[in-house]
Amino acid sequence: MKLRGREEEDPASSFNPEDIEITAEDLPALAAKDELRNLGYMPDQSPLFGKAVPTRYLEVTNFSYYALYPPIFSRDYAAWWSDRASGKPLTPEFTCLLIRVCACSSQYLNSEIQTRLESELGESVQSLSESYHHAAKQLSNTIAPGKGGLAQIQQLFLTAAWFKSESLFVESWHALSSCIHEAQELGMHKKVQKPGLSEFEIEMRRRLWCLLYTWDWQMSMLLSRPLIINPAACSYELPNMKLETLDPATGPPSPVSHIASQCELGQMITRDLTAMGGTTDVIETDSIKSDIETWIDSLPAAYQENNPDTRWDEEHIYVPLQRRQLHAIGYMTMLLPFKGYLVKTFDSQASDVDRARRASAIEIALHLMKVSHRLFDHVFPVNAKFHLVTFLIFDTAAFLCSAIIHDKDRSLPQRENAFQAIKLACSLMGQLASVTKTGAICYPVLNRLAKSLSPNITASVNGTTTGDISNAGTMTFDSSPDFDFLDADNPESLSLSLGLMPANGMFLPSSADLDFPMAGMEIPPIMSVGDFSNMDVGQFDQIWDWQNLDLTLLPLPHTK
Repeated sequence: MKLRGREEEDPASSFNPEDIEITAEDLPALAAKDELRNLGYMPDQSPLFGKAVPTRYLEVTNFSYYALYPPIFSRDYAAWWSDRASGKPLTPEFTCLLIRVCACSSQYLNSEIQTRLESELGESVQSLSESYHHAAKQLSNTIAPGKGGLAQIQQLFLTAAWFKSESLFVESWHALSSCIHEAQELGMHKKVQKPGLSEFEIEMRRRLWCLLYTWDWQMSMLLSRPLIINPAACSYELPNMKLETLDPATGPPSPVSHIASQCELGQMITRDLTAMGGTTDVIETDSIKSDIETWIDSLPAAYQENNPDTRWDEEHIYVPLQRRQLHAIGYMTMLLPFKGYLVKTFDSQASDVDRARRASAIEIALHLMKVSHRLFDHVFPVNAKFHLVTFLIFDTAAFLCSAIIHDKDRSLPQRENAFQAIKLACSLMGQLASVTKTGAICYPVLNRLAKSLSPNITASVNGTTTGDISNAGTMTFDSSPDFDFLDADNPESLSLSLGLMPANGMFLPSSADLDFPMAGMEIPPIMSVGDFSNMDVGQFDQIWDWQNLDLTLLPLPHTK
């Protein structure tokens, strides 16, 4: 082991985990040396860390994707500590996986554990998470392709998950690619597994490949990238989900069943991936919508949207989380082929067919905002880094803004609900901005976009006229009962108007907190698409194309 470019320096003078180069031969010696902590492995002097952080991952964070089977990981974890205490060689594969678990778990600690850890270690949990990530990267590079087994697949997947939680979406996609290729080296994409594998190994291979397949189709849509996996070259089987119970039909759903359901959704829509994200043939669009509605209706009883079986909710905390996650994924996918109708200009020349498709798009978008709010309510604030929450709220609200902007003849269905959904999104994003980096990036962008609709929102909130309708397309409206918000000072009424779950003061501040201009206040200047495309949206600029939204807004007319 050595420090890159520091042969002449004192290594302790300015330590940086990224400067360390290690090899597999270094592992046995590291078991009894201080360098183990410096590399970001387990800090010995903190019993809290050694127990709380991995346990937190298994009991909370793992349920989002269920890449680890807790009983086996716990057994291997105990053996790892025993070997280390005895000075025995440590396997690089499990050591690397353990570090990845620490890195990912550190992203989702509750405030109590976080405060105690930072007090004990004198370092922020964000810094710790980054140190573990860099150390695991170095160790992972010492493991030859196809030689690391299941543990290597798991830690490579956690690498992609770590990047995504840090809003590094492109890096996550590349890490996912490495993980998929490693899994293919082990033959996980094949229906017939190599001889000699135990039933447990076969099931875990099926689970991991199912997870990778699901991430692949979802990331390809998120980033507008090609699929990494060629569906035609796969002959895999879905997991039987019997590790937790021999009869899944009579017990709680398997913690991996939500991944299996998303994999089935992916198999159904991958043939239509080229249609996603733009205006498609009417028959094809309706067919995709119908297929996804059938998929939602076919979910297990515990994951149904209407009248779900909730008897497992309290004892098995993953069930309500995964239920909301599945609904969000389903409606997110359903909206994709309809988005083109939300960025299309509608005037007197628009066809009846396009108007019908736009009505469907609005209906789906409003419902997606509703299920996104449910997911937000479930994960905020501890698990707020779960990328799906921020992305869906931001994305859906932005497309609703676009639909309002392009509604030149004021024929947009459910217009008042669209305004309310945008306002709700600003509220939720404001809360996410206080606890996540992605939220902090997206909130001012969405807030500024909402302000660009301020004449509309002012009219809706106050029921007042902001000016005459301009022939040039100015976004102003006369007073109309259809545009009236419910009591803006009553946050619960705003939530219930969209059919959302009852709100509380924590989740929906008053309209004054949303920073929308009220009557008599100066209206901010209307912006063009260039204003938005030049805004700093951090890593979201890798997945966001403002041009697709066509957010050009015409100037307000001069008034005397």
